[in-house]
Amino acid sequence: MTLFQYRHSGLSVASQLELPEWAEFASEFSELDIKIVIDDGRIADCPRDGSTIVDGANVRFAIDGIGGWQIEGGHTIGLYPGPATNPRELRLFTLGSAWGALGYQRGLAMWHGSAVARKGRAFLFCGDAGAGKSTMAGGMLARGAKLVADDLSRIDCGGDGAIIYPSSARIKLWRAAIDRFGWSDRVLQQDYFRDDKYHCSVPSHAAGKEPVRLSGIVVLENSEDTALDRLNGGEALSQVMRGTTYRPEMLQAMNRWSEQGALAAQIVAKTPVWRLRRPKDYSALGKVCAATEALWDQ
Repeated sequence: MTLFQYRHSGLSVASQLELPEWAEFASEFSELDIKIVIDDGRIADCPRDGSTIVDGANVRFAIDGIGGWQIEGGHTIGLYPGPATNPRELRLFTLGSAWGALGYQRGLAMWHGSAVARKGRAFLFCGDAGAGKSTMAGGMLARGAKLVADDLSRIDCGGDGAIIYPSSARIKLWRAAIDRFGWSDRVLQQDYFRDDKYHCSVPSHAAGKEPVRLSGIVVLENSEDTALDRLNGGEALSQVMRGTTYRPEMLQAMNRWSEQGALAAQIVAKTPVWRLRRPKDYSALGKVCAATEALWDQ
C-alpha cells in the first residue's frame, strides 16, 4: 500500500490514508515519528456511545456509522472503517479527535483556536464555540495577514517564549463571512457538520513552514461594543484554558488535565493575553480588525 508522507507539527507522519488537507505539508524523511494505518478489522470493545476508552497507553473511540480509532502510545493511529465509510469521514476524525489524542499522549500542548501572523509574529484567537475565531482570522487574512492555524495546533514554550506550529492551509467560514470577503471562488467543500459553513483556501498561509513566534493570545467575547483589554495572572490562565482546550471529555478520560494545565501556565507566563469584546455584526468586523492590528505594534 502507498504511504503518504507529511511533516506536521514538527513530526514526521507516514499515512496509508491520503490527507488532502495536509497537501501543503507533504515531505520526505528517513526517520518516522507517527504512522497512520488502516485495518479492516474491528476494535471489539470500542465504545458506541461517543465516550472514550483509555487502556494503558491506548485510547479508543468510535463514531457510529463511520468507524473506530485506536491511538497507541503517541506513535500510531489505527483506523477501522465502517463498511460504507468514505475517506473524507475518516480524515475528519483522524485529523481531529485522533490527532488531538495522539498529541496529548506525547505530552504536547494541543490548542483549539485560529491563528494568523504578520511581521513574523502570530496571534491566536480563542474562545467559546461560536465566538468567531475563524471569522476574526478571516478578517485579518483579508487585511494581509497570513494563516497559521485554524482549529487544532501544537504550541511549545521555551526559554525565548512560545511558538506555534503552522497546522492549516485552509479555513472554515460561514457563508455570510465568505460573501463579506468576496471569497466565493475560494470555497473547497462544505463542512461535514454544518450546512452553511465551508472550507476555503486562503490568500496566504504558513503551512509547511517553520514554527512562528506566538506573540499574543486573544480571547474572544461577544459584546455590543468593541473593547480590548489585557488579562493577567489567574484570570488570563483560566480564560485561555477555557478558550483553547480541545475535546475536554477526552482529556478527562486520559487523565491529562493537570499536564495540559501546567503547559498552559508556562505558555501564558511568557505570552501576553488580551480579551477582545466585539459585536458579532459583520459590518463591525473592519473596526474590530483595525483595533486588533495594533497588537502587532506593541
